[in-house]
Amino acid sequence: MKRFLLMGITLGFLLSWAVESSADQPKRGGTLTMAIRKDITLLNPLVSTKSVDKRVRGLTFEPLLGLDRNGKVQPSLAEAWSVSEDGKLYTFKLRKGVKFHNGQEMEAEDVKFSIEYTMNPKNGASGLSDLSQVDRVVVADRHTLKIHLKTVSPVFLSLLTAIRTFSVVPNESLKEGLSKTTAFPPGTGPFKLVEWKPRQRIVLTRHDNYWGHKAFLDKLILRPISNSTVRFTALRAGDVDMVDTTPFEWVQQVVKGRIKGIVYESSPADIFRRLQFNVPAPPFDNKKLRRAVAHAIDREEIMQAAFYEFGVATDQKYPKGHVWYMEGISMPTYDLNKARALLKEAGYKGRTVRIMVQADSEVFGTILQAQLRKIGMKVELDMVARSAFASRARTGDFEFRITGGSFYPDPSATYGNDFRCEKDLKKRTGNSSGYCDREMDVLVTKAETELNTEKRKVLFRQILTKAAEAVPELYLGFGPRFFTFREFVKGFTTDNDGAYSWWGGGLNHTWLDK
Repeated sequence: MKRFLLMGITLGFLLSWAVESSADQPKRGGTLTMAIRKDITLLNPLVSTKSVDKRVRGLTFEPLLGLDRNGKVQPSLAEAWSVSEDGKLYTFKLRKGVKFHNGQEMEAEDVKFSIEYTMNPKNGASGLSDLSQVDRVVVADRHTLKIHLKTVSPVFLSLLTAIRTFSVVPNESLKEGLSKTTAFPPGTGPFKLVEWKPRQRIVLTRHDNYWGHKAFLDKLILRPISNSTVRFTALRAGDVDMVDTTPFEWVQQVVKGRIKGIVYESSPADIFRRLQFNVPAPPFDNKKLRRAVAHAIDREEIMQAAFYEFGVATDQKYPKGHVWYMEGISMPTYDLNKARALLKEAGYKGRTVRIMVQADSEVFGTILQAQLRKIGMKVELDMVARSAFASRARTGDFEFRITGGSFYPDPSATYGNDFRCEKDLKKRTGNSSGYCDREMDVLVTKAETELNTEKRKVLFRQILTKAAEAVPELYLGFGPRFFTFREFVKGFTTDNDGAYSWWGGGLNHTWLDK
């Protein structure tokens, strides 16, 4: 067995990451009220772990491992781990002295229960598919857990950083087959839930026995307010102290100094946009035509216009600085002369091509339409509803489209489905472009089973290089998600997913200077 990878960090480092950048001395106490865009749906932390549910649960529950802002796996409830030589046995040393909100100490049996509850299909847990590779879980002692996998999986550690996969709850705290509980089970997070009045408020208080950085705040009140303008108006009026998901036009006014007393924090890579071609069908079965479009597009202009000057262009699905961002990948660059030459070589005769967009991406389509007009391409917007947008992509009923996507902690999940050949082009699952290259399939498969990180980076560099040459899709850029708050709110940071609490900071590092 490989030696343990001790990844322990000190609480002092965690504190300095989020709050010591401020020259002010943090103060303990007080209540912070934050307006959120919608309410939670369930009290079972292992079921329905998307959107606001996920972010609220991140305040009260924790996964086994953490993830820093650069995408590196870090310790959390497990302070150390090792992997067997064959890659199928993971041994975790659990942090001692971790207390649930009810005062009970967390032990290996609790983690085992949480995993097996998630793996039970009767429970409808969100992480069921994530744990499909787990064969069995064995408790070695009170603070040592062994997880046996069916197959080698370099993705496995990254899955354990996500609250979606599972968070740790006490042994036997959830009943089989009961997705709707009347109360949250105890968690290990920095806050504990004390009240939930649906569509009115969620009230949390500080977990005084928290193992990590204890919250400065005494109380946290989350108020669901669906209308974004109403949320921001409540902030300006002083009815709330903080707002999640603030519209770009309001943040722009804050940045330009037209709105006083309000500051902001961003999750810079929260929104992703790309241009995706339908590769098997005309006209974009012609690679030269795809490349002509790629060279005609000015990513910077698109992202700045679409996101009120806050957008950032990208040539990959990961932002710069992330552990899986690859320097030096040769992506098609903005070059109108090259675009015109490729358009001519592709045999384009003036046919009007249709770009499929949803209402929230109309501005992207309009800008692309204008940019492609510069090289003589005629583009018509094909506006569709969300449901039709997804179904038409699955059946290949489009020419090219503006779409989103996510980057996951591990690149196999991020790029694998995008580039793997689909068996039935009328029932596409992950690879909506329909692109198929057998050499690419081999690279994707190798990357899914290679445990050595440096070797995996070589494989993903080859995958990205091959994709850049074939251009089944073109990455446009990232848009941020903004939190806005009163000036007396200090120390708040978020991660690339807009979390309320994360490995390096969040609301448990936030304090009130008043």
